[in-house]
Amino acid sequence: MHSTLLPLLCSVLGVHDGANTATSENTAPEPESVLYRVRQTTRLDQIPDGAKKIDWWISIPGNERDQDVLDFEVLNAPGAWSVQRDATRGNSFLHVEIDAPAADALDAVVEFVLRRESTWIDVDPDVVGPITDSHRVFFRNELTHDAPNMEVTDQILDIADDVCGDETNVAFQVEALLNYVADEADHYSKDPTKPSCGIGNAGACLTNRGGCCTDLHSLFIALTRARGIPARLQMGYRLLEKNVGLEVNPGYRCWAEFFAPGYGWVPADIVEADAGGTWERSRWFSGLTARRLWLNQGREFTFEGAASTKPVNHMSIGYAEIDGVPARVLDEGDLAAQLSRTVRFIELADDAASARFE
Repeated sequence: MHSTLLPLLCSVLGVHDGANTATSENTAPEPESVLYRVRQTTRLDQIPDGAKKIDWWISIPGNERDQDVLDFEVLNAPGAWSVQRDATRGNSFLHVEIDAPAADALDAVVEFVLRRESTWIDVDPDVVGPITDSHRVFFRNELTHDAPNMEVTDQILDIADDVCGDETNVAFQVEALLNYVADEADHYSKDPTKPSCGIGNAGACLTNRGGCCTDLHSLFIALTRARGIPARLQMGYRLLEKNVGLEVNPGYRCWAEFFAPGYGWVPADIVEADAGGTWERSRWFSGLTARRLWLNQGREFTFEGAASTKPVNHMSIGYAEIDGVPARVLDEGDLAAQLSRTVRFIELADDAASARFE
């Protein structure tokens, strides 16, 4: 099987988003580090008259391999707040408790400074080791076949086996599966006929041959797990250069990570890879731009103090309960979603981390 993955081990490097410089084989892209100040406003609306109690968990950024939060401030919270940590995966959420809300819409505003690094891991198949029994025990959560919306069904098993055949090298298998998803499923930004907002379901992605970023990456994760390779979901949103200084709805952007022995966790953004542009697919099959931020890892969240025992599918924006009833994260028929988010951000020089918004 021919590989488009470059043959040299280059450690973790990066690239400019839409950079003008091009790379040739055996040449690593230039790394990029961006310092951002971000003001994030999350809104909960359509609060019924007479509501007595709201519990609200809001996604906020934390530290991870390619991201450092240098400052964080809660500018406005409509009730008592605290930072609640996910004990199993290390995610942090702003928890706000509101008694007898006085309005039908509430805003929570946080401001933070973070440094984001671009990433590129030049995976050499000759360096990648096999998945061992120790890996299977240690990463059992990232190998499960029954994760909601990412189930390894008989159909998924058949597709994964058909795509990978007798290949046993993790790098070659992952590359084949990434190419399969990119070839067979389109993001709605590329094909507007695809669903633009969904729960992120591998089976729906197969049926629709595309959807939102969570659909595509759920399909990849299920296929990868079908081959016994650990994989997991990461959630965040993009900080596009065209939006500097503007108040915008950034939507959200998720990406996947797969485990390659000898390299560790390798990020892959299939939507970026299939969008065309300066870089070849292999760039985005093992790397990310710096023009994004990371919010949390995983799916199926449970929260201390929540009334509902049903796990939360994913935390792209947040989760709220109004008198114990979960607020709508997506539109439901004629009922609009109750949670939304806008951001405003600027880029800072290294010596100007204290700079504020004008």
